Amino acid sequence: MSKIILITGASTGLGETIATYLAQKGFTVYGTSRSIEQKSKPFLTMDLDVCNEASIQKGVNRIIEKHGRIDVLINNAGLAIAGPVEALPLAEVQRVFDTNVFGTIRTIQAVLPTMRQQKSGLIINISSIAAEAGLPFRGGYCASKAAVDRLTEALRLELASFGIQACYIQPGGTKTDINKNRLRVSLPANSAYKETFDRTYALIDESVSEGIEPDVFGPLVEKIIQSPQVDRLYRVGKSLEKFSVLLKSILPTGIYERMIRNHYKM
Repeated sequence: MSKIILITGASTGLGETIATYLAQKGFTVYGTSRSIEQKSKPFLTMDLDVCNEASIQKGVNRIIEKHGRIDVLINNAGLAIAGPVEALPLAEVQRVFDTNVFGTIRTIQAVLPTMRQQKSGLIINISSIAAEAGLPFRGGYCASKAAVDRLTEALRLELASFGIQACYIQPGGTKTDINKNRLRVSLPANSAYKETFDRTYALIDESVSEGIEPDVFGPLVEKIIQSPQVDRLYRVGKSLEKFSVLLKSILPTGIYERMIRNHYKM
């Protein structure tokens, strides 16, 4: 029997790549976003807004009515933000958390009653290597992804007795549309942060435009789906990105922070 998969944020980028790969492998894939249903995709499409509980429940109900089950939920919908913490507009930070954190919680809450009834299911949350450190001018984004990681770890403990598994994937810089869609704080010319932020933002953009290809994630997700025992964390990125996580855990704080500031020329 083909597994029934629901993936959010599938209109472009990483979500679309994963949804396309899984559909080509014979899975029944519902790729969703706020307005995707009329678009031609190699997978089933459905409008679903992760910031709207009614929209989520409507989409989940449609899948259950047609198939009677949901085997895999992939929470991929996400929004990035960049800017100094002092200047972050709270309304925009709330948008980021509403999508990245509360959107993830909403979709999980919508599918779990069915998964518990099935006594099976898998939840894959797309996080970021940025969740492992508070990177300069990405504090809002890093915090939202760190929240997703801790949420997933709690889920693993809460759901194990129901036969449901959960994990998170931490991509490093990946060639997607995140640069185009990222919320960027507009700083006045006399801002104390202006020069450093502009320089750092160019490096942030570069890490995406020169990042890994999104194609590597489809096979990884398929491997996770087919695994009888799912690991807590799957980290995918360039060697330096993954090594930086290790350095943070072993270096004295002052040395690690100096290394990060040197990298961003701060």
